[in-house]
Amino acid sequence: MRVIDGHAFLGRSVYMEQSAEALIAEMDRLGVDVSVVVAPPPGPFYDDANGYVMRSVAEHPGRLAALFRANPHLDGQVEKFREALGQGCVGLQLDPTNDGYGVGSPRMDPLLEAAGEEGVPVYIHSGDSIFCPPEAVADYAARCKGVNFVTTMSRGAPRAARGCDNLYVMTRPFPTLAFQRGYDEGFDLDRVIFASDAPLSSLEVEMRAVELAGLEDALREKILGGNLGRIMRV
Repeated sequence: MRVIDGHAFLGRSVYMEQSAEALIAEMDRLGVDVSVVVAPPPGPFYDDANGYVMRSVAEHPGRLAALFRANPHLDGQVEKFREALGQGCVGLQLDPTNDGYGVGSPRMDPLLEAAGEEGVPVYIHSGDSIFCPPEAVADYAARCKGVNFVTTMSRGAPRAARGCDNLYVMTRPFPTLAFQRGYDEGFDLDRVIFASDAPLSSLEVEMRAVELAGLEDALREKILGGNLGRIMRV
């Protein structure tokens, strides 16, 4: 089984620091084949951070895959995103809470059009913020059917994603109890993607949560990489 961590942070910010070498050492220890990595918040400027991510991916082919972190408030983001795609970037990251815009803002549209043309998924950080509730992400995904979206697990995310077949939900924090107690009927399990958010969370803890859920082999394989592999070139 090929294990993919669908979302981890790489680089340095006021919140965290993680090098490519440290991440890959942890991946090797825990049996993770590939990590999808992105520059950490906060912004508003990400050029240097995106550059570090792209260099790290180039230095570790096959082990790391890059998301381009964009701030729609800034000029030239579409051009920089397309340049990153030409260098092997596999998706787009948007973060309305940290960068101060609402999901569905017209500022997002040019980046979404580029993602749709290139056939890469768009990650949108969501949660309880007024900028990015999961319901708003689902509404936006329903308007942009040609793009696959990935958003954060939260109390409302599975319900918001129900019936929106181009919206995927990351696992962190992994809903172990839902699986243990048989409450997973509310999830479309073909649209659940394992993600650690390391080092803001622990890759080891998130992997352990999958193990404790008691998933059948076929379902565990989907969540740990198969589902993401359908929509991303990793």
